[in-house]
Amino acid sequence: MDLKTQYDKLLRYCYMKTKDRFTAEDIVQETFLKFWQSHTYEDTGREMAYLYTIARNLCMDEFRKNKDLNIDDYSELLEGGDSQEENVIDSIAVTTALEKLPEELREIVILRYMSDMSNADIGKVLGISRFSVNRRLKEGLKLLKKYMEGEGGNDR
Repeated sequence: MDLKTQYDKLLRYCYMKTKDRFTAEDIVQETFLKFWQSHTYEDTGREMAYLYTIARNLCMDEFRKNKDLNIDDYSELLEGGDSQEENVIDSIAVTTALEKLPEELREIVILRYMSDMSNADIGKVLGISRFSVNRRLKEGLKLLKKYMEGEGGNDR
């Protein structure tokens, strides 16, 4: 497991959940700590699903503790590209559209495309079948496209 890559993916995931870079960093560090301290985890080749399960639970705990999280500049987590300004604009547009998605669909889209997880692993993290993940992912992408084109509201 490449820790740098996994750390970055988990950080993006936690950042999208908490909207606060420092909180996300704390959660990711705590995630790895809990992962390494866990005596119940057996090496089954599903380390990422286990890491995301821990991170998801910690994000939910954080949300319960502090419902007034600040929204930071989304450009902090942008990766390199042609134009930093275009990346920021695109990132804000995608983030705005993602925030309109229902939470369950948003989480699946983030896990699939920002964290590059397989549908099977997403299913393990969320406790649903990979077929359900696939169906919800299609629904989320359809809504996301609608929101990106400016046609959608907050309906499902």
